[in-house]
Amino acid sequence: MKLIIATIKPFKLEEVREALTSIGVRGMMVTEIKGFGAQSGHTEIYRGAEYAVNFVPKVKLEIVVTAAMADEVVQTIATTAKTDKIGDGKIFVLDVQSTLRIRTGETNDDAI
Repeated sequence: MKLIIATIKPFKLEEVREALTSIGVRGMMVTEIKGFGAQSGHTEIYRGAEYAVNFVPKVKLEIVVTAAMADEVVQTIATTAKTDKIGDGKIFVLDVQSTLRIRTGETNDDAI
């Protein structure tokens, strides 16, 4: 099993969710986050005063899938979330040692 963590632009969330659902992803966890990377934030003007926004809003997706499905999920996120502009995000893939569905007691692949 693999844990895929992706940070994407917030306006891409629904499009990415639909694309993942269409390839068989059955669930994901979504968190609104703030961060910075290569874009290092930006400046904005509010009531005539300029101020620095050091953290940019992002959405973090956490998805656990079978190892066989991981590459397809990564490719789907990358293709769907891409805008060709700085700040499109990152995708991390980690190994998952075990999974337990609390309600049924199912484990590992059966639990996802």
